[in-house]
Amino acid sequence: MANLTRRGFGGSLAAVAAATSFSARQGGSVSLPERPTGHVSIKITDLKCAIIGQNPVVRVVSDQGISGYGEAESVKNYLKPMVLFYKQYLLGEDPTDVQRVMLKIRRMGAFKPWGAAVSAIEIALWDIAGQVAGVPVYKLLGGKVRDRVRAYDGAVRFPMHGQTPADYAENTQKIKESKEGFTLIKQAVGFHNPANDQSGARRLVRFSGAILTRAPG
Repeated sequence: MANLTRRGFGGSLAAVAAATSFSARQGGSVSLPERPTGHVSIKITDLKCAIIGQNPVVRVVSDQGISGYGEAESVKNYLKPMVLFYKQYLLGEDPTDVQRVMLKIRRMGAFKPWGAAVSAIEIALWDIAGQVAGVPVYKLLGGKVRDRVRAYDGAVRFPMHGQTPADYAENTQKIKESKEGFTLIKQAVGFHNPANDQSGARRLVRFSGAILTRAPG
């Protein structure tokens, strides 16, 4: 028997009501659809993370043979221990109850680099939810809004020779002239300044390592 989502079940009820009304007007009879048996049990059995190229790729594994995948940005190739920290909070949970699971871990992902790990896990949970429901994830999140999206550049970069406003203006102009044709460009300033990337990453890893050595309360 097919398992219906809440939205699908609601749609079925509306269709039945319409068919019943039409049949009554025609003096005929209508066959009601078989009632759904309820939610299929599915539980998280494992949380994995692999660095593919430079990108951390998260895999949430379920006991129904369905896995969900999420990916973090390539500059965070040190993210694996942060991802696996959350494993203890996910095991045994229903991955299709995305918000319920996220309430357990989102509060621990409010600062860098933990937020990227939490976000990648959430993407993987939605991936499973979409597979179970048999629809694209965007359908679960409210459906399509537009057919085209204006993308911004956050990855096509050219070497910077300084950190002054003029340096950023020159670099931005190079990006505008690149073959990708971006009309929106994000530049790394402040905390994300390229001059701080390596030293900042090292400090974050040392800090996160200290956090990971503490057993959760």
